[in-house]
Amino acid sequence: MQLKRIIEFIVFSNVWISLGAVGIALTTFFYTETQVDLALLVLVFFSTLFGYSLQNISQREIHSHRSNQILWSQSNNKLIRWIVLVSFLISVFMALHILNIHLILVSIPFLGLVFFYRNVFSSKFQIRNIPFLKILIISFCWCWTCCALPQLVSGCIFNWNIIFIIIVYIYAITIPFDIRDVYIDKKIYTIPQFTGNRVAFIISQLSILCLFFFVLYLSNYLLCFFMIMTNLLLIPSLRINSELYYLFVLDGLLVIFPIFIS
Repeated sequence: MQLKRIIEFIVFSNVWISLGAVGIALTTFFYTETQVDLALLVLVFFSTLFGYSLQNISQREIHSHRSNQILWSQSNNKLIRWIVLVSFLISVFMALHILNIHLILVSIPFLGLVFFYRNVFSSKFQIRNIPFLKILIISFCWCWTCCALPQLVSGCIFNWNIIFIIIVYIYAITIPFDIRDVYIDKKIYTIPQFTGNRVAFIISQLSILCLFFFVLYLSNYLLCFFMIMTNLLLIPSLRINSELYYLFVLDGLLVIFPIFIS
């Protein structure tokens, strides 16, 4: 019981998904064979923690397959607000310390997307409600923070292969979350809302399969194995409703991603 509470805290407080962001940043460093920038990893962790925790401030309707997460957020609302404040301040400090003025200016639109994704200040305008934009926002924000920034800060030759891999991978593993939320996101035109759950699931599988052949072409066989493992772990998403399956197992794929970079 104590272990379950610890796991729920790590997952529901968004620490786990923030470690996933660090995992993707490490993947970028390993793939481009550049020295790991620990300060940038701190920025990636706290900016992700800020972004995801900000979304949890707003009160949401309780649904059966997300009841534990939403109830935890509601009962720990004060803690989440402190997490938002502290992670925001650390992110700003680290950004000013690490990034030059040009990278800061380019990053501001992504910060705007985070603020207005699920607008906690007004329910009238939420970017996530724009048809088909939800999954693209998530994919591009992750790609910028965890893949583009590490390359730009390290000054290495920009590698478009890892950009393609990460953006397609995030896109693919986000679709099962939209399948899970298909009855919640009635006002949002997501892929499952348009195609149905089974077709959306096939799109997710085909996206990972596309990456499999891409990394096979690049002769990265360890990453090929990771893509196969990902597709296998995505299979239960059509039927399973366990919160920890989505928030611990699927998000955990991001945490272990750098292990498979050869």
